[in-house]
Amino acid sequence: MKKWIIFSIIMVAIIVLWQVISIYLTAMSPVKDEMERATEIVKQEANLNTMEEVTTYNGTHSYIIVQGTNEDNEEMVAWVNEENEIVHLAKAEEGIPKEEVLNYLQTDREPKEIISVMLAMEKNTPLWEIKFKDNNDQYNLHYIRYENGEYFQRIIF
Repeated sequence: MKKWIIFSIIMVAIIVLWQVISIYLTAMSPVKDEMERATEIVKQEANLNTMEEVTTYNGTHSYIIVQGTNEDNEEMVAWVNEENEIVHLAKAEEGIPKEEVLNYLQTDREPKEIISVMLAMEKNTPLWEIKFKDNNDQYNLHYIRYENGEYFQRIIF
C-alpha cells in the first residue's frame, strides 16, 4: 500500500511538472517568434552577419534590440519596433558601453542591489535602463541616453 502512495505522488508530480513546462513553452512561443522575425529583418536590412544578443524591452512600446556585427566586423545595435521596422541603428562604439553604464548613475540614493542593465527605447530615444533597489527597498528604473550618458528619466515604485 505504501509503495502505491509513493508511486501515485511521483506520477502526480511528473504530470504537474510536464504541464507547467508545456504552459511556459506555449506562453513564450510568440515572444520567440517575434525575436526570430526581428533578427531576420536586421540581417536583411542592416546587413548584420552575426547576432550576439537579442533582448526585448517593454516600456510604452515594445522593442526588440539586436546586437551583432556587420560585414565590416563593426559591432552594431538595432532597435526593432512592434511593426517590425528598424527604428534606430547605431554602431556600438557610438554609444556608452554596458560596462560603463553604472558610472553614469547619478542619484541621491545609493543602489542597494543592481537588478539589470539593458538597452531600452522611450520617446524614440535609445537608452540604457538600469533597474535597481535602493536602501528603502524601492525599485528604481534609471534611464540614461545611449549616445552620451545624459540623464533621461527616473521611475520609482
